[in-house]
Amino acid sequence: MKYLSRPELDALLVEAKKSSLTDYLFMLLTVSHGLRVSEVLSLTYENLKDGHLTVQRLKGSCKTSQRLLPSEIAALAEYPIKSGRLFSFCRKTAWLHIKQIGMAAGIESIRLFPHCLKHTTAKIGLAGGMTLPELQTYLGHKSGSSTMAYLREDDETASKAFAAAMGA
Repeated sequence: MKYLSRPELDALLVEAKKSSLTDYLFMLLTVSHGLRVSEVLSLTYENLKDGHLTVQRLKGSCKTSQRLLPSEIAALAEYPIKSGRLFSFCRKTAWLHIKQIGMAAGIESIRLFPHCLKHTTAKIGLAGGMTLPELQTYLGHKSGSSTMAYLREDDETASKAFAAAMGA
């Protein structure tokens, strides 16, 4: 499972902010709420009320309502679009922006794709002490087995752990 470390995520968001407020808000909302690209691209101001983001998750997942973070509230206050869809671009454009901005942030291309941001949300949540039930609710998973997938490590992490175990 490919995901970004916290320093890589921070670098991505810095580069996104340099690129445009739209790119920054897109990536910030995606990673802050563990959204799929289709979910974030379908957001309207109707999803944003009273300091919360409410969204019906796709792929049979649950509806979630989560507090907006201060950084999101600040970005939304500056955002010029105040009605309709928040983002007027398509999935392909989202993919390209994540690749371009991520590469500018020094992140290897193989780990730059939209769903990587959802993986990043889960991994950062777990590393920060979220329990599996909390993470399951936050990501909108109906089944705990969907959430359990985030306990798996990627090949690079597993390789480093084995090398350390071998004393290398």
